[in-house]
Amino acid sequence: MAAFVSVFLWAGVASANLCAKPKEQEALNTRVLQTELMVAALSCNNQPLYNAFVTKFKKQLVDNGQSLRSFYERKHGAGGATQLNAMVTRVANEASQVSNDQHIGFCYQASILFSQALKTDPGDFQSLLDKPMLRGRHGIAPCGETAQAEAQKPVAGFGATVNRIFK
Repeated sequence: MAAFVSVFLWAGVASANLCAKPKEQEALNTRVLQTELMVAALSCNNQPLYNAFVTKFKKQLVDNGQSLRSFYERKHGAGGATQLNAMVTRVANEASQVSNDQHIGFCYQASILFSQALKTDPGDFQSLLDKPMLRGRHGIAPCGETAQAEAQKPVAGFGATVNRIFK
């Protein structure tokens, strides 16, 4: 595990001129979580765990999905769906690359995240999003004073060490 190569992404690079309000950040981070777990389901043969996650958090996933589509339509107009798909594809490709490069560690960390998710009450869904490996992976900084600082802060994917991700 110590030999993991950390994958760092610069949050804000893809969408440096955009910012998202707290509820929009929640929707963005929800999509990152869902995408990471989807890749883990396929790469690590965890489809039953992914299906249980989707079933348990269906309301949160649907509500945040609608918020996310609205956010992208508001920010990108007619190109909103295309920009949203590009972000999701980028996050999925990055997760897939980490899975390919660090398969055992990726699957181990994914199993921990699945376990945490399935133990979480749907009313506490937000707590699942408060992990360094999820925050900001979408590349859109939070609005406000900290937007600039957040945009420059590296965030890690599943390629980081377990202690850093699951603090």
